[in-house]
Amino acid sequence: MTDFRDRWRLAPAWVKVACLTLAYLAAHVSLDWISFIHEVSPLNVTPWNPPSGLIMGMSLVFGVRAAPLVWLGLMASDLVVRGLPVALWATMTANAVVAAGYGAAGWMLRERLGLDPGLPRLRDVVLLLAGGAGTAMAAGAGYIAIHTMIGLFPWSGFPDALLRYWVGEIIGIAVLTPLVLVGLRGPALRVSWAGAAEVGAQGLLIAFALWLDFGPLGSAQYEHFYLLFLPAVAIAVRHGLPGAALASVITQAGLIVAVQATGVETARMTHFQLLMLTLAVTALLLGTVVSERRRVEAWVRERQSDLAGAARLTEAGEMAAALAHELNQPLSAAMSYARAARKIARLEETSPRLGEILDKTVAQTERADRVIRSLRDFVRKGRSERSPLPVAGLVADCVTLAGPLATRHRVSIAAEVAPGLPPVRGDAVQLQQVILNLVRNAAEAMAEGMAEGIEDPGPRNRRIVLFAHLAGEADAVVIGVRDSGPGLAGVVERNLFAPFVTTKATGMGLGLSIARTLVEGHGGSLTGRRLPHGETVFEFTIPVHGSDAGEAAG
Repeated sequence: MTDFRDRWRLAPAWVKVACLTLAYLAAHVSLDWISFIHEVSPLNVTPWNPPSGLIMGMSLVFGVRAAPLVWLGLMASDLVVRGLPVALWATMTANAVVAAGYGAAGWMLRERLGLDPGLPRLRDVVLLLAGGAGTAMAAGAGYIAIHTMIGLFPWSGFPDALLRYWVGEIIGIAVLTPLVLVGLRGPALRVSWAGAAEVGAQGLLIAFALWLDFGPLGSAQYEHFYLLFLPAVAIAVRHGLPGAALASVITQAGLIVAVQATGVETARMTHFQLLMLTLAVTALLLGTVVSERRRVEAWVRERQSDLAGAARLTEAGEMAAALAHELNQPLSAAMSYARAARKIARLEETSPRLGEILDKTVAQTERADRVIRSLRDFVRKGRSERSPLPVAGLVADCVTLAGPLATRHRVSIAAEVAPGLPPVRGDAVQLQQVILNLVRNAAEAMAEGMAEGIEDPGPRNRRIVLFAHLAGEADAVVIGVRDSGPGLAGVVERNLFAPFVTTKATGMGLGLSIARTLVEGHGGSLTGRRLPHGETVFEFTIPVHGSDAGEAAG
């Protein structure tokens, strides 16, 4: 299936148009041929006209652009199914009226009235039914009038023919259009093997209700018709709109087969049309309400999860502020001891190597002090000091700071910085923390991959690249980290920035969440994704110094 979808996406446009045209014409003609029963004269006026549902679905998806294809389908049906019962010009004109009417209605419903073709809300379904009823009446009036004018039947029979046409069209729209739209734009109906018995039982219930109405126990009054509502309602409640649409099509098809098999007289067909319409609308509205309620419940659960995560982040922020306060004094003492040791080493002229180590100790201690102060200010004030930062210098500092980490995890780190990048506006310490966090994650991911038995690509190929280039909008710079590790698992990729979600045995799951908070505080955005060959890339945007976004973030 994946190969077919990939080939379809890569196919030329003319191939796609040709395939869609042939598929639509085949579906249109087949549905017309199957449903051409109890017709009015030789016209396309039947108790249930499923091609109208197909036409309305295409018009809602493609708008007025679908009108030529719809007209072609109508002409093909009149030629293949009915053998052009009237003059060619009359058939072409009447079909043009229908195609133009449905194309205009699809455009109006979607572009002007805001109907979503996926039918996610009850409002969309009501608009579909109301718009379909109005369109069928308007197009039907023109269609029947043209054939009345050429003398196919008298004007006295116009109201009855129009009523039969309208009810057949609206039944086709109510039954088939939701299935077409759900199949093309809406949620898929998934039935597991465990639910196969339930689906079979519901199908048997539909068949049993039809047997009671049309079998040996049936009567001319068809008083058992209401039993067909039971499986339709059960399926709608169980599976929502997709299930209701599918159940409605199956039930209507069963009704047509039963009507044909028992030879129901044409005079009673209007009665059956109204019953079929009532059943279809009931199932459709109920299924829509169920689907909409489930979406609302899912939205509420998601918001509750977000609120719980926000509460945990608040607690983490308070803990971070307390830790920053408590660590400040021992860190200051350690920094004083390191400076004193360096001074003593210089006075006593000890080995240069010891002096170099003490210099690095002082530098790292001072950097830790800056990080603690920056974190404390950020937690307390919600912002930090921003200044112009050269991107090349920022990346170079991060490569240097990540050196011990690269040595420990046996990875190589390189920088790819586009020349001539403008300075960005930000807090150097916070942006360094974001980049180093991404580098640490990449190095640890590659180390964990080797621990899990993934083939070691060797130090040369265990590579992390820090890159920077100008964003497409030219008012921001993209800074990122790309690694040659095993890539992200699907479940990890879906929860990348969720707090307290981690795959590390000793991790808290706050690194990426805090990194994203810092980047967004600078007016940028942080994203992560898998590359085609399994690598992982994380990148974030930072506004250029002096840009509107940069000034707003500052």
